[in-house]
Order: sequence, then structure tokens, then C-alpha cells
Amino acid sequence: MPPAKASVERGDHDRQRDVRRLAKLLRDGGYTYDQSKHLVAEARRRVGLTPPKRRRGAVDRLTSEEFDALLDTAYEQSGTRGLMVRTLVETGSRVGAFCRMRADDVSFADLEVRVVDKGDKARDVPILRSLANELRLHLGERRTGYLFPSPRGGEYSKRRVQQIVKEVASEAGITKRVYPHLLRHTTAQRLADRGMPENLLQRFLGHESPETTQVYYEPSRANVDRAFREAMGGTRLGGASDGR
Repeated sequence: MPPAKASVERGDHDRQRDVRRLAKLLRDGGYTYDQSKHLVAEARRRVGLTPPKRRRGAVDRLTSEEFDALLDTAYEQSGTRGLMVRTLVETGSRVGAFCRMRADDVSFADLEVRVVDKGDKARDVPILRSLANELRLHLGERRTGYLFPSPRGGEYSKRRVQQIVKEVASEAGITKRVYPHLLRHTTAQRLADRGMPENLLQRFLGHESPETTQVYYEPSRANVDRAFREAMGGTRLGGASDGR
């Protein structure tokens, strides 16, 4: 057997042995899924393992023009579809949490919506008064059931909401792949760019780890462009003020 191949096979064998050890540790310790994530994260910290830096743009976002086109097209298709897309965007919710939203999750007095993620992890996120008014009209006197029931009256599937977003984006002429989590990224980036503190954005998005939120605070093209123009505007390199 060639030395290189033998080395690879030994590496695979060692990894499988370590996987078995870790599986036994998790099983004997009775760890839940979330507890196991924290356990591994703590072990990584203790040995100094850190995730690689994410390149800007590794996760795509909608431009302002694309976002406006998406929302306008959704409302043109139907008022309910437009409100669904707007609620999905402005709450920054994951698609599963959006599907589970119920009528009584909306607090019109506090201008909040309760977002419940997997594991029944709930948080209250603020909403604009204009969105609250639209939701009030949408619900009428109804205070039970899903906020956006499917045509059959039950819960929308995540797949169907993904299809709806894709259909709207296609009609809006958006060529990039558009999906619900892209809308969450778009909202998060907009909030970060407009000055929401990192710890508050982390809470708004329901991130367990601050590292997950930090990606939105890497320098954006808009920030770089603004800083460049402010720095160069009064210099000969700026062109306009060089007296020529």
C-alpha cells in the first residue's frame, strides 16, 4: 500500500475512534442536542480553536432596489401575500418560527410579536406601528389560530413559504436565488448598518452566540464608500477641489 494512502486510512481510523469516544461521552452524560453544542463550543475555546473568518458576501443579501421590488410585487399579487412577506422580513424570523406565529402572538399595545423558535425558545421582537395596523386589519376580530393560516386553515409548511418567496422574487425580476433566510439576512444587515448595537441585534435575531451576529458588523461596501468620500473629498485626489 502506498504510504500516502496508508496515512489517509490511519487518519480515518483515528477520527472514527474519536467519534465513538465522543458519542459515548454524550450518551453517558445524557446531553441534549443544545447542551452538546455548548459542550463542544466550550472544548474548542479551551484548546484555542476559532472559526475561520467569513468573507464578506459569503451570505448574500437583497439590495434596496431588490427588496423594494420584492415587497411591491408581493402586495400586487395579493394583500395577504404582501403582508406575509412584510411580516417575515420585518420580524427577522426564521421560516419555521414564521409558520408557527399565532394570532395571539401579536401585542398591539406593546407593538411586539412573539417569535417562537425550535425548542420553544421565545422572544418578543418589536414591530412598526404601520405593520401592527396592517395585522390588526388582517385579523379583524380573530384572536386564535395561526397568524397566517394556510388555505386549509392549518399551519403553512416551510416549503410552501419558501415557494411563495421564490414565486414573488421571480415575478419581481430578481435573478439571484431568493429564500426566506435571505430576507432575515437582509433585515439583519440593514439594522446593523443603521446603528443597532450588536448585543441588541443578537437578541432580536435570537442568536445564542455573539460570533454569529458579528458577521453583520464587518465593513460594508456602503460604509467603505462613505468613509472614502469623506476622507478624499477635500484633497487634490478628490478631483473637485483641486482648482482645475
